[in-house]
Amino acid sequence: MSVKHLARNTPTDFFSPTCSKKFKNRNNNNNPSPFHTTSIVSYAMMPKESVNNQLDLYRSDKKTIAAESLDTLIADLESLLLDSSKAKPKNISPESDFKRKFLEDRIKHRKKIDEIIHESTTTYKDGFQQKLKKLLEKPKVPAVIPLTEEENLIVDKLFKGGQSGIIAEMRTARVTFKDIYKLYPETWLNDEIINFYFELLADRSGKTDNIPAIHCFNTFFYSTLRDSGYQKVRRWTKRVDVFAKDLLFVPINQSYHWILGVMDMKRKVVSVYDSLGGTHNHILDTFLSYLQEEHIDKKKTELDITEWRKEMPTNIPQQGNMSDCGAFTCTFAERLSRQMPFDFSQKDMTTIRRRIALNIAKKAIF
Repeated sequence: MSVKHLARNTPTDFFSPTCSKKFKNRNNNNNPSPFHTTSIVSYAMMPKESVNNQLDLYRSDKKTIAAESLDTLIADLESLLLDSSKAKPKNISPESDFKRKFLEDRIKHRKKIDEIIHESTTTYKDGFQQKLKKLLEKPKVPAVIPLTEEENLIVDKLFKGGQSGIIAEMRTARVTFKDIYKLYPETWLNDEIINFYFELLADRSGKTDNIPAIHCFNTFFYSTLRDSGYQKVRRWTKRVDVFAKDLLFVPINQSYHWILGVMDMKRKVVSVYDSLGGTHNHILDTFLSYLQEEHIDKKKTELDITEWRKEMPTNIPQQGNMSDCGAFTCTFAERLSRQMPFDFSQKDMTTIRRRIALNIAKKAIF
């Protein structure tokens, strides 16, 4: 085929219609498209290597490639292949074969660009979703907040051995250095530590709005009631209306094991919280009996206990040794006094013990 024949038979839409139109609109006399119809003769006369170089130059135009539709390119190729299949082999023009190869190569490039765009978009979307999720998530605050460096220094001074004297006093409760040493890890708490801490709980309740009104009996209340009867403890509440409270706390030492007794006056429930999971029906019966006698003595009427329930919760934190029962008892009461969940465990006991020591020294729970 002559060069003139090649030029005369080269269609003006050598590329896809969309692509050809874009090239016509953006090219000018000073910078013609490498495949513009008017210059096809020049490219037909070029050596194969020169034509390939021009193709490589054209493929580097990413803006044009990205603007093309993959569907349009494939449609052009299918149309070309359909026309070629109708013609006899000897009648298939060189320019059609050249265009077919060119379109196949363009389709490969378009697919590659689509893959890159999809991958980058997906990666960006996933990264954005992860960042958004982190922003929306509430920061996790430790259930048992660690002491600050300053607070730890105070506790370290309290725990320093060889000291004597009174550390703090509140009403009838008093804690000395001898007592504070009971807050060392894996050491049994004594009555003085328990009683002082429950005084702090009652003091906070009286000064804080929107938390239950509580009354705390001392560690001798239950044993006195159990062994000597109601008359021995009748005057213990002469200045307190227990029926006007929300919660009554009773720390109990039973066979060298601390547990927490609770009388919930609003829910009409008596319960025992035991970090070793024991059974305490007798204690619950004693509580109900006490409330009946207290009501007769202070209100001059009988208390109907038919609606009252007895509970011994088992789905509560359990101690992992034989010495942290006192710390568990204090923490049960502290959480209940604020209507907060039992979000602590055995692993928190060292921090909790140090926090109790700090509370005693500061005479406040914060």
